[in-house]
Amino acid sequence: MYLMYIDESGDTVPLSSDGKKFLVLTGCIIKEENIQDIEKSLREIKQKYYQNPDIEIKSNFLRYANPDLTESSPLKLNSKQKYDELEAEVNEFLKSIPVVLFSVVINKEKYWEQYPAQNPYDIAYIFLLERFQKFLDTNKALGITIIDPREGQVEKHFMGEELDRIHNRMRWEESEYWTKCPRVVEKLLFSQSDKTIGIQIADLFCYPIFNVFEYENKKYWRYNEQTLPKLHRSPDGVLEGWGLKVFP
Repeated sequence: MYLMYIDESGDTVPLSSDGKKFLVLTGCIIKEENIQDIEKSLREIKQKYYQNPDIEIKSNFLRYANPDLTESSPLKLNSKQKYDELEAEVNEFLKSIPVVLFSVVINKEKYWEQYPAQNPYDIAYIFLLERFQKFLDTNKALGITIIDPREGQVEKHFMGEELDRIHNRMRWEESEYWTKCPRVVEKLLFSQSDKTIGIQIADLFCYPIFNVFEYENKKYWRYNEQTLPKLHRSPDGVLEGWGLKVFP
């Protein structure tokens, strides 16, 4: 059994209302037998620096934890040395854990030019689930998807029923809009990131992709060191369209 934890960066806010240019949805796939060891390792890092293994580590918290910055953060450390050590340990943790990433990047302006009445989150989720299905087919396995119901300016609280409908139909029906996903079992599960290590990890891998596209920052070190090596590739090494889907 594989679990795909899903998180996003960016938003679904119109650009005219100061929305971001891109919405990025990333699935972090973890094999069931590896989950406990991965969670144990991250909890040890949290305990070491915060004396609290249950504290939530998020990408924006980590970026604003640097003592040289004035922004407040739940992860704020007063020692630059300790911050550097934390960042190095989290970096090595993300590089070492056995996960596979799939990510969908939606260019909102171009998307709404073609589909002005559609929510970009829906198509991003469809693309992501289709890729999860192909991964499960290759591994002759079953999978479950888990997503955070409340995140940033993406109002999944109001999208829950629609996502549930899409998810359930994709499990049972072939369509001109998607490929049937019978290896995905159970309904779409919702779990808050502060209570789910897998979603916290997905967030840490997702933001660097958003940074590369939103800010045209192809040299962003977190992307090149942490996320890029984990993105799924075709048997002959192709990334685009496989582990990384950009649409339109």
